[in-house]
Amino acid sequence: MKKLLLLSATMFLMFGAANAEVIGVVDFDKIVDNYAKVKTVSNEISDKYAEIQRYSLDKEREYKKLSTPLERKNFEENVARELAKKQEAYLKLKEKKEAEIDTAIKNAIKQVAMTSKVTTVVEKTVIFYGGIDLTDKVVKQLNNPTAK
Repeated sequence: MKKLLLLSATMFLMFGAANAEVIGVVDFDKIVDNYAKVKTVSNEISDKYAEIQRYSLDKEREYKKLSTPLERKNFEENVARELAKKQEAYLKLKEKKEAEIDTAIKNAIKQVAMTSKVTTVVEKTVIFYGGIDLTDKVVKQLNNPTAK
C-alpha cells in the first residue's frame, strides 16, 4: 500500500508538472553504508552498550559474593537504579546520534539537489525509470570534511 501511494505521488510529480520538475533519486541504504560518520557513530554506540554489559557482569560477580539476604536486596536495588541510569543515557546517546546522522544526510541531499538544479528528490526504490541519481554526490558531500 505504501509503495502504491509513493508511486502515485511520484507519477503525479513526474507527469503533473513534467516541464517544471527535475526529479532526483537517492539510494538511502547506499548513502548510509558509505557515510564514514555512520561507522564512527555505530562504534561509539556499540562501545556504550558494551560498557553496560560489562557493568552488569561485574555486578553479577559482586552479587554472588554477598552472603545475607539484606545485603543482596540492597545491592539489587542500587544496581537496578544505576543500570536504569546507564540504559537511559545509552538510549539518549543513540537517539541523538541517529538524529545527527539523519539531519546531516537530509542537509547533504538538499545541498546536492540545489547544486544539481534538481527540484524534487525521492528514494530510488519508488522510481522505475528515469530521474537523476544523486547518491554518489551525496556520499561525497557527506564525507568531505570541508563541505558543510
